[in-house]
Amino acid sequence: MNRSGIEYLDYSWSPITGCLHGPDTCPIVDDCWARAYANRFRSGYGPGFRPALHVSRLQEPLARKKPARIGVSFMGDMFGPQVYRHWQLQVLEVMRCCPQHTFIFLTKAGEQLPQFNPWPPNAWVGVSLTGALPGRDRLNLHSLWGVRATVRWVSLEPFLGYEELPPPTEWGTVQWLVMGATTGTRAAQPQLRWVQHMMDMAREQGIKVFLKKNLRRALPGLPILEEVPSWAPYYPSI
Repeated sequence: MNRSGIEYLDYSWSPITGCLHGPDTCPIVDDCWARAYANRFRSGYGPGFRPALHVSRLQEPLARKKPARIGVSFMGDMFGPQVYRHWQLQVLEVMRCCPQHTFIFLTKAGEQLPQFNPWPPNAWVGVSLTGALPGRDRLNLHSLWGVRATVRWVSLEPFLGYEELPPPTEWGTVQWLVMGATTGTRAAQPQLRWVQHMMDMAREQGIKVFLKKNLRRALPGLPILEEVPSWAPYYPSI
């Protein structure tokens, strides 16, 4: 595992890397920072950023006894196209063997998440929304309704617009909202009013908000807001 530059993580763990999302699920697929990184450092990734399981990395969390917040497979999408289920199950089994850690998952393929119910209590399960693909955003958000996990969360990064995002009435199962700036080279940065709108919505819905430093740098004047969910019980439907 590596120390993470993402503020809400202690470590990043990439037992599965690679991503084959297309423009129907990722509006900046041609400007993806992870794909560019993998193309630059080819030895640690599958050819063409194809999904790959790195068996040598699977046991890494077991070696760390001190509790940590660990981002899982952020160099790709563990639930995206052509990721084998037996790979995913191997990762989840390691997580179950490390109850002292919190494992944070994020995907653009939210429809895959309910099949792993109930998630272990040390899993925070999230979906990526952008505001640029209304159908995909709604599918990802609605998929969280069926996820039985301790924390269900949404990442708005890249945040490309808010007018087409699902309305507040559809955010009821979300406990945490993370917003960040665009990390690619060509996509526009979010507007201040979009961020303020989502902050207001989150307050109304009782959702905790985390504004990443890159967003605060891109939009001066935003408050330092780095809320993190407290350890919560399982969703009542379990």
